[in-house]
Amino acid sequence: MVADPVFRLGFREPDIDTNLPFSDGTVKIEGFELQIVPFKGPDSVDAWDGSFGGLMQSKGKGEHPWVSIPAYPNRKFRTQYIFVNTASGIESPKDLEGKRVFVGGTAGIWARGALFNYYEVDFTRIHWFMAGSEVKPWAPGIKVDPVPRDANLDEMLLNGDVDCVIEPNVLPSITRKDPRVRRLFQDYKTEEQKYFKATGIFPISHVMTLNQGFVERYPHAPVALLKACREARDVAFDRIQGSGPYYLTLTWASAAMDEVRRVMGENYFAYNIGDNVKPLEAMMQFAQQFGVTPRRLDYMSFFDTEAAALPGA
Repeated sequence: MVADPVFRLGFREPDIDTNLPFSDGTVKIEGFELQIVPFKGPDSVDAWDGSFGGLMQSKGKGEHPWVSIPAYPNRKFRTQYIFVNTASGIESPKDLEGKRVFVGGTAGIWARGALFNYYEVDFTRIHWFMAGSEVKPWAPGIKVDPVPRDANLDEMLLNGDVDCVIEPNVLPSITRKDPRVRRLFQDYKTEEQKYFKATGIFPISHVMTLNQGFVERYPHAPVALLKACREARDVAFDRIQGSGPYYLTLTWASAAMDEVRRVMGENYFAYNIGDNVKPLEAMMQFAQQFGVTPRRLDYMSFFDTEAAALPGA
């Protein structure tokens, strides 16, 4: 009997609810011997939860030896990740004009997309700060200065060195409710629901992605992984609304899920192409607008053809 080939799956976020069913052994990948391994870069694994912004950047440069599947284990509205110094006088998105704003990561692409296209903020009136290779003006009139990669952004915001920070993670000062800082949108849930109703955009942070060489050896791998990702997502949902709820510390988790579905639809976390055209098109638009890619890319060029065509959600 021939042993199943090994499938090395690594996660940048192994413990989030949509990835945890893989990490804890609940979900396997049919036809493969699944090994969950530490993610130390794309070369260390056969597949991983790729940063959408990073994938856009590599594709735009033509340095993209990977293929993705329409599974999106991390999705967040990123306007709640816009943090401001309370002494800066920033009360609304337009108040960012004339201020100093640090921005980075995939979260920064989605947040800028909303600020520029939905809230109509004049980006030429903002003094931008970015880290490392991200530092570059993306349009005429844009001023961008560098910040060291090891800079403490939380301290910079608290001290007033910048007026606003847009980051993928919640700043420690926000978590401990330091009165010197707050979110731009204090009622961010209501604001993000309005944004979704107006645009249909539910931002995608991560896209499951495979090394092209692995797919060439095992052409059935993308579809097998997509089926397993759908199963893992469904397990995550069941742990919230099933017969034995997993999230015991959040008393009304099931009610919260019902509210999300009333606002965003029953299939809001779909792992397919058809239900995600608006956010996929939006990312292509935003990436071009902010210089992440030199031109507007075709979102279908990222995906394995058979996985993209797989029926279901």
